[in-house]
Amino acid sequence: MYSLTLDSDDLRLVYLATVYHLGRPGSEIDAVTLEPHSLGLGPLRETIELHLADATANIDLSDYQLARLGQALHGIVNELKQFEMAQGRSAVPGFSEAMERLSPGIAGESGAALDLVQQAIMLRRRLDAAVRDAEVAVETAQSQQAKKESDERRRWWKFWVR
Repeated sequence: MYSLTLDSDDLRLVYLATVYHLGRPGSEIDAVTLEPHSLGLGPLRETIELHLADATANIDLSDYQLARLGQALHGIVNELKQFEMAQGRSAVPGFSEAMERLSPGIAGESGAALDLVQQAIMLRRRLDAAVRDAEVAVETAQSQQAKKESDERRRWWKFWVR
């Protein structure tokens, strides 16, 4: 579990990153069961939405959420560039509306979205070590789960081996 203290600008960026991430089809689908799960950034977006008006907020994240947030911050950099080039339009559902809600008039300002790109990159760099640790923890947990499932499948026909 990670606890992040974010100021208002970082909260807005993390909120935009969650909007971007959740706007992509299949972003919160479990790869094994193909069912929606609540381990990802959905609950984080709801938590951040409550704190958008605050100057700072403490946010608790699991390893999985932090790893997904790192991916979302990379994605938002590209989406902000596209948003600027497309003059305030986005292919991600809800992204343009979230941008307008967080920064009214940003679509009409030349270069305003590109200013957010630098902030998003700096936030991602500040979180880089924690994101790498979280990614390693997630990979370790997934490999342990896969090994356990493999062992369980192998045992049924080797009934003489105990």
